[in-house]
Amino acid sequence: MSAHSFPTEDDSLSGLFDASPDRAIHTSAAAELAFVLGLVSLFAVPFSLMHAASVVTAGLGAVLGLVGVATTSRPDVAGRVLAPLGLFLCLTVLTLVGLRYFGLETAFGDALVPTILSWLQDLNGLLPTP
Repeated sequence: MSAHSFPTEDDSLSGLFDASPDRAIHTSAAAELAFVLGLVSLFAVPFSLMHAASVVTAGLGAVLGLVGVATTSRPDVAGRVLAPLGLFLCLTVLTLVGLRYFGLETAFGDALVPTILSWLQDLNGLLPTP
């Protein structure tokens, strides 16, 4: 008999992994969508032409943020930071839009449009033309 024993099929590690008490944890889709829609609406709100798009995305994101906060309270669902952060971003956008209705001009991005267009033209100039 040798000093080294080789594991048999019964001693394999796959049996340990199959019997692992680890729970299957997944990220809440509502939390992810609330965060993404919050970012989209935050980037759209400074421009007056994107007023309607920012209201729609922020409203939908706020609803999904509330759903995300509720679903991430369960122990098998991740995304406990994404949902409140997305909800905060969406509520910030809705506040900026509300201030616009009260007469305060919050469309500070309109002055940046010529600069952004010149940057895009410079970047397009770097690409080869066919």
